[in-house]
Amino acid sequence: MHPFDEMKAYVRFGPEDVRRLADFWPHVSSRVRQITDGFYDRILEFDGAREVLRDPGQVVRLKRTMEGWLEELLLGPHDAAYYDRRRKIGEKHVAVGLAHRYMFTAMEVMQQTLCDIANEAYPQTEAYAVCESVRRISSLDLALMTGTYMGTRERARLGDFANLLVSNLPTAALLLDRAGRVAAHTQASEALCGKDPQGKPFWDVVPRALAEAAQLDGLVSKAHSIGQEVSVLRVDATLDGLPRSFRVSVVPLAHDTMATILQFEELTDSLAAEAGRRRMESLAQIGELSAAVAHELRNPLAGISGAVQVITGSMDPDDRRRTVMNKVRDQISRLDRMVRDLLAFSRTPDVRLIDVDLASAADGVCDLVRREYPNISFSREGQGHAVADADILHRVLLNLVQNAAAAIGGPGHVEVRIHDREIVVADDGPGVEAAIRGRIFEPFFTTRTTGTGLGLAICRNAAEAMGARLELEAVGPLKGAAFSLRWPAPA
Repeated sequence: MHPFDEMKAYVRFGPEDVRRLADFWPHVSSRVRQITDGFYDRILEFDGAREVLRDPGQVVRLKRTMEGWLEELLLGPHDAAYYDRRRKIGEKHVAVGLAHRYMFTAMEVMQQTLCDIANEAYPQTEAYAVCESVRRISSLDLALMTGTYMGTRERARLGDFANLLVSNLPTAALLLDRAGRVAAHTQASEALCGKDPQGKPFWDVVPRALAEAAQLDGLVSKAHSIGQEVSVLRVDATLDGLPRSFRVSVVPLAHDTMATILQFEELTDSLAAEAGRRRMESLAQIGELSAAVAHELRNPLAGISGAVQVITGSMDPDDRRRTVMNKVRDQISRLDRMVRDLLAFSRTPDVRLIDVDLASAADGVCDLVRREYPNISFSREGQGHAVADADILHRVLLNLVQNAAAAIGGPGHVEVRIHDREIVVADDGPGVEAAIRGRIFEPFFTTRTTGTGLGLAICRNAAEAMGARLELEAVGPLKGAAFSLRWPAPA
């Protein structure tokens, strides 16, 4: 049974009602213009309706539409096509934004108007029967219109809510239609795929490096062939010159128009945080071991050093064994420096933060190193201040400037550039090879034949202790290496 036939049976709308309404139409047709004018005069008395029906031309068109509606209401035919047309009226009311309350009140006004005409045209008993037929058909119309009105409005609201929910998801996600075009997207996806990817093929908006690294076309085909979500737990790609990592998922959809969801979950920060956590755990373990080894070595070295001094002091000035003992003493000094480095690496320095003149600190360090490297020129550019520990800053700067001078390997130039909360130490030496740049701050890593490989690791720990960050710059002001020491802006 067609739904409309079921509705007519429910309200007892039958052939006798059809006959009465058809007979009633001649009494109404001569007054159609009067009915429609009165109807819209009434509805326009209310602010909510006037907000929607503010265009006089629109009201004129609606009056003509109502004339046709009224004729069809009474003459029919009340069939499946009538059912479909009445349902579309409800959808139209949603489209123009008319509140549903006006549908109920307007139908009551129309029923009362038609019954007044029936009471004028027929004796009381017959007028009552005509009014009952009018009530039944108008109730059916109201049920059809409000049903589609409510359904359409709820779907629109649900659609708006779904779009609001999806667009504000923190991950980049694209909803694709069956042609592979973007039908909807999250706000987060615009940072990855560009502004407003709507309507564009996904292969034009997903960064090519990411699509190729994930083999995205193959993932989409596979997901649809097996009818299940397909994910790649980690995809690494270089975007805008920066290495980034993602989890890529493809979800096939069983929908008439929508086919696929592409989701790109950024892992770069979480992987960096995890690497940092592991690094800190590793450094803590290395620090504990270093402290233990240093303490075990310190006392024996002191005893050996004292014994060597006593033995050397008892020798004649021209004793040939003095040369050997001096070499032993040099090696003891080297081991002692290593012990001091191990202890410095294992300890968290005590920090006393004050406002430090960075230019004065740099000048003092350059004066010290200039004596050690007379064939190297030193310069300082700029002025600035930072909230730092003066002693720690001195040790870090001294290490950086000494490293820069030693790296040149001959005559050259070291420059210290200063801004507020920033120092850059640069040299015109050979620089740092690309293959080792990522390991330059690792404990015990060194390219020299002497040294512990702890200098830069100690400097980075010390910098972090006073709230700064020590980095190897990709490009410096001179042709060689450049290390930057930066403090964050004050909160």
